[in-house]
Amino acid sequence: MAITLNGLVLDGLLTSVREQHQEVGGRDARMVEFAGLLHRETSVAALEARLDAVLHAASAVDYSAALSIRPGRRLMVRRAAFRREIQRDSLAGAFTLKLEARDPFEEAEALTEAEWPIAASPAVLAVASGGTAFALPRIRLTAAGTLIRPAVSDGERCLEYDGIVLEGSVLEVDAVRAQVTLDGEDVTPCTRGEFPRIQPAETILTYTDEPGSAHQALAAVAFRDRWW
Repeated sequence: MAITLNGLVLDGLLTSVREQHQEVGGRDARMVEFAGLLHRETSVAALEARLDAVLHAASAVDYSAALSIRPGRRLMVRRAAFRREIQRDSLAGAFTLKLEARDPFEEAEALTEAEWPIAASPAVLAVASGGTAFALPRIRLTAAGTLIRPAVSDGERCLEYDGIVLEGSVLEVDAVRAQVTLDGEDVTPCTRGEFPRIQPAETILTYTDEPGSAHQALAAVAFRDRWW
């Protein structure tokens, strides 16, 4: 099994992995700890360089490193701790690397995308996550006429923009960032309700707007499958 961290490949036969979920600062996080061995080097300097590469593969400051333990999935992580050892006589090395993922869910490396032509209110689209946990969608709505108080629901949660979207304007509902923008400007304070989710079982997304609207738009839905 190959393990990759920001493009660095760790040998799965020489690296053990331990995962656990725990509370960090009042939120759920996933901790991943690696214990690895390095050998077949010709000098201590070469061993040090390989250990430095492991150390610097993940930042200690932000969650910008992509970690893949399973094919097609990733966690965005930061470095929480690192320890190294070098046996100079045998030119072998060992390391322990602890990583923290702020979001405890693994997510798909590939985006799932679907187009959603809207010509009525209500208008529906059936979607499903391929993971074991709900997915957080990004819904990009391009108005083909004036839309008044457009809203999107997943059957349980509904988010409504309390305003008008003019023809040609783009309203984007981003559940990952918990943000709504209109032509790139943050209008989240002008919304009410909860961001929709996409469940592993089929989810019916429903678009609605006010009677005086054009009921004409093209939406694009994008999300990453997630696993607990």
